[in-house]
Amino acid sequence: MKKIGYFKSPIGFIEYTYEFNKLYSMKINDILDEDESNYLSNSWIDRQLDAYFKHELNHFNIEVGYLKATPFQKSVFDALQSIPYGQTRSYEEIAIQIGKPQAYRAVGQACKKNPIGIVIPCHRVIGKDKSLTGYSGKEYIHLKEKLLNLEKNL
Repeated sequence: MKKIGYFKSPIGFIEYTYEFNKLYSMKINDILDEDESNYLSNSWIDRQLDAYFKHELNHFNIEVGYLKATPFQKSVFDALQSIPYGQTRSYEEIAIQIGKPQAYRAVGQACKKNPIGIVIPCHRVIGKDKSLTGYSGKEYIHLKEKLLNLEKNL
């Protein structure tokens, strides 16, 4: 049975769905109260998130549970995981990497449907002109910026 865990991070509470040591979804939840004792967690996932935010972990070793994704989306998610910590790629570069050079807008849509942000680092994908675009809509650009700044401030 899947459970919901919470991790208090520098960018807000991270709410995640897990079963055993498999991660199924992750999102920032800013409406949680500060009493962490009310929230479940998975120590394995929490340890990795903690190490990531402390610059001690550059690549997650968390098993991802079944993703409801098309083969195209899965190819995008695989490409996202190949972007090194602290670096970025454009949507166009990802489209070229997966062999679909004209599909940069579709890459953006796949990133938007990424259920496991941070672990599958869609925040590392930026516009061709180096602008911060996408990331699940304009209202979440501030999270993308925080994550990129965190990774660059080693």
